[in-house]
Order: sequence, then structure tokens, then C-alpha cells
Amino acid sequence: MKIKVGISNHHVHLSKEALNILFGEGYELTVKSMLLQKEQFAANEQVTLERNGKKLEHIRIVGPVRPYTQVELLEKDNEYFGIHAPVRASGDLENSESMMIIGPKGVYMANSSVIVANRHIHMSPSDAASFGVKDGDYIDIDAFSGTRKTRWFDVQIRVNENFRL
Repeated sequence: MKIKVGISNHHVHLSKEALNILFGEGYELTVKSMLLQKEQFAANEQVTLERNGKKLEHIRIVGPVRPYTQVELLEKDNEYFGIHAPVRASGDLENSESMMIIGPKGVYMANSSVIVANRHIHMSPSDAASFGVKDGDYIDIDAFSGTRKTRWFDVQIRVNENFRL
């Protein structure tokens, strides 16, 4: 069976507290484009990330707001910032890296909020049943692009009613 692969660039998820600090009290994110996952969107708003005197500007916010702030970096961003953000599942933030987030109205220190998201596949419960997997399983997958092939190991299965392949 085939699954279309999506690649996610570095981005941030913000709590209401962080959004208020960065953009002003009561600010609401605006939708640039809807994502494949239900109710998830790329926001028009962007922020700057700063650590160790280095900055990454124009970092997209993914909405809607969440109960916690999370910065998702690429592995190459670790080298750029001189940090060691761990490869983890979304939401697994304990003892992770910290990063300053700069917005137009303020600065938010995202303590223990920075990870490199592990490779994962979002699935609905019916998709998971079709593939014979369950939430939390790890699988190896072969990926094809034309005549090129690669294999990814230890890809986590994430199952939720709101997820789509």
C-alpha cells in the first residue's frame, strides 16, 4: 500500500500565553493554508528563533494554539544553533532544549520546548486497521520517488480520530 509522504520544515506551535506575549493580548492566528491534518493550518504569522547569538527568521507558526509551546527544528538546525535538540515524538518535551522566540510585540523564552520531530505517520483508526498497525508502533518503510528508493527505519505510527494519511 502507498502513502503520500509530506516533509515538514522547522516551525513552532504556540500556547495562548506565548501567542499573547509575541503578538499582543487577545491576538488570533490567521490561516495562510490548511494542512492535511484536520483543523491544522499554516498561519500567516511568523516568528524569529534565537539561541547562542544566532537567529532563524521567518519561522512559520502552525495553528491552532496548543496547550504548550513547541519548537520543531530540523537536525541541521542543531548544528547551526550549537545545541542538541533531541529527536522525539511531538509533545515529548521534558529535558529538551530551550529557545528564544521573538515576535512583533514581545519575546517568549520557550524553556524545555525544542525538539527535532521523529519520523512518523499520522493515521485514522480505520487506516491503522487496514495497515495492521496500532498507535505507538514503529515500522520501517521504503520510499520511492521515480526510480530513486530509500528506506526509513523506526517510523512511529500515530493514530487519532483527527489524523489523516
